[in-house]
Amino acid sequence: MNDFHDLSPLDFEELVRDLLQAYWSRRLESFGPGKDQGVDVRYLAGPERIVVQAKHYARSGPTALVRAMGRECAKAVALQPSRYLLATSVSMTPRLKAQIVAAMPGVPLTEIDILGREDLNNLLSLHPEVEQRHFKLWLASSAVLERIVRSGVYNRTAVELDNIREMIPRFVQNRSVADAEALLAETGALFIAGAPGVGKTTLAQILLWRHAEQGWRIFVVDDVEEAMAVANEGERRLILFDDFLGQVRLSSDHVRGLDARLPPLLERVAGQKDLRFILTTRDYVLAQAKILSARLDSAKGVRNYVLNVGTYTREAKARILYNHIHFSTLTEEQREAILEDDFYLTMIDHKNFNPRLIEMLTRSDYLALDERPTRELIEHVLANPQLLWERPFRQHMTGDARTLLLAMAVNGGFVGMAPLKASFVRISRALGPPVLSSEIEPRFRQAYREIESSALGLINGLVHFTNPGLRDYLQGVILADRLLPLIVPFIETPKELGECIAIFRAQRSQPGGWNGPVAPWIAALDRVRDSGLAGRFDYLELALDLCDEFRDDGLIERMLAALGEIEEAGVDQDEVREICSLLERSAMTMLPMDVEARVRSVATEAAAVLLEGAAACLPLEDIESLDEALFTHGNDEKRAVAAVRSAMSTITSGVDGDLDAIKTIDALDEFEKSLLTLMEKRDFPSERVRRDIRWRREALEEYEPREDLGDGYQRSGIAPERRMSDGDIRSMFGGLRS
Repeated sequence: MNDFHDLSPLDFEELVRDLLQAYWSRRLESFGPGKDQGVDVRYLAGPERIVVQAKHYARSGPTALVRAMGRECAKAVALQPSRYLLATSVSMTPRLKAQIVAAMPGVPLTEIDILGREDLNNLLSLHPEVEQRHFKLWLASSAVLERIVRSGVYNRTAVELDNIREMIPRFVQNRSVADAEALLAETGALFIAGAPGVGKTTLAQILLWRHAEQGWRIFVVDDVEEAMAVANEGERRLILFDDFLGQVRLSSDHVRGLDARLPPLLERVAGQKDLRFILTTRDYVLAQAKILSARLDSAKGVRNYVLNVGTYTREAKARILYNHIHFSTLTEEQREAILEDDFYLTMIDHKNFNPRLIEMLTRSDYLALDERPTRELIEHVLANPQLLWERPFRQHMTGDARTLLLAMAVNGGFVGMAPLKASFVRISRALGPPVLSSEIEPRFRQAYREIESSALGLINGLVHFTNPGLRDYLQGVILADRLLPLIVPFIETPKELGECIAIFRAQRSQPGGWNGPVAPWIAALDRVRDSGLAGRFDYLELALDLCDEFRDDGLIERMLAALGEIEEAGVDQDEVREICSLLERSAMTMLPMDVEARVRSVATEAAAVLLEGAAACLPLEDIESLDEALFTHGNDEKRAVAAVRSAMSTITSGVDGDLDAIKTIDALDEFEKSLLTLMEKRDFPSERVRRDIRWRREALEEYEPREDLGDGYQRSGIAPERRMSDGDIRSMFGGLRS
């Protein structure tokens, strides 16, 4: 049963209107909250004059509702309705209905015309199409939550779902949802691009949640390898890869890795009706990636959706601000500063209106970080959005809070509380004075409490930035304040070193950037190795990153030693992505030619041995990736030919088992296309495989005909948007004062 807690008063009034319209099969007039003279919805036809008052008092309770209706009595009598209805989110009892009727003498209100929570849920069950239009209802409903929990999502996905659950009350449905849905349904894969803070992740999250409600299995991934691992047939699956090109700046190494792995995955998604893939990125980063990678630019089976502030109509912006204020913890003084003299109109119409800014500027804990009057602070941030965090960080946070945020910045996104505490201690030592052992726990706890909610949040034991723009800002602080020379000598984990290398690369082109010495980096690499936290390919990748930057003999020696260990131990079937990435990188490093040749030779041989020894255990897409990496980036074509032909022989000898495992025509189509394309490209005989595929197709068509899944998913309805006047918005925001 819906309790309607996640609806704003405006959402609730529109729900009541749509339910009564469906129930009565009549078009009803509706009026915004505020100075409505006691009319939220009405129907006029000849002598019939029906007036409906909607009271969203789920949080206030029965006593407050009875008092409110007593205050409405005089206005209701003056309207002279022939029939008067009250719709409320409060749960009703016969006694409570009688009290409400008694509070409104002279008003034609009967107990049967008081629709409480149970009555509204009954109407929703009779008219499910209304619930689909008001999807915030079922986004937050207990039934949906139960279905999602039972779907088996876990780890990062569970964190993402918790984030969405918190976001739902403030979300405003707009044109972008319907547009993105249509594009996603068309090909199964969608890039959502846009400027920071414009709502890319929010749009992706809503699509994710809507699919979950329709029975799709949800997976939130951090890299393409994870996506490949879960892109299996047999059930409907939606995969979300947020900020897949990086949050702040583009890494050419990252593009090289995606260049080989992502296009085949996109083609796979396009070939299966039960797979969908959503990727978000910043618009300028996507443009850079397409310049660097022709394969990404021409990837098949994917559509682009560029989200910008222009996507939001004036009505959508007004609703975004309205919802954020309604569901906020703003103090009365802060709220009044926004509502007084129609200041909210200034915010709505500001050229820098941005959902992320609105989220922060309606948070009491953020506003409390600055001593300036609320309105002055809001005007300053809207005029200078890049300074959202400058004054709070520089002037109003304690030194420990700033240190904690810098520790978060060198740990990237989500991080556990224990590793964050250890990083906090190291950054404290770097910036001085160090934290005494006896003070670690209380100072860390106090620093976290100081910026909890305003800057950092905790979900499922993982700390994260409540505002992604804060991460951008802090990386800028590290560059502007030249903190890298101080921090690098104290970092110890692979994540810390990787983030510091990325920041170092970003500052190389800036005047006065730190370009040496190399010794602190070598020492940091040694500490990462000794910590035991880095896998062998992770360590090699970090060593290669530093070799590219410094070309130092000591770094090259360490990199070659790590490479030798991989050569000696070999590569297993779970390291396909790593060896492909190493092959691609070996052809594009800044290393001396003899060292580059050594890296390429080791990677070529490792990939060839993997193909020869593990082809029977590898998915076909991994075979394709290894084949492409060997022939594109390897340095021994003869060896590559032998390895691929060996793999083809293994695959074809066991093709009967692979075909028996395929249960749908769609999956068979994909398998046939991928395998035959590879066999023809490498001039491997395919007659027997074609025959076996034909037999399997005949069996599937006879006994297991193609299942038409359709969309497998109901797209959202959306009411036509209109140009709101100042008067319309004043009426809407008037309800916030009461």
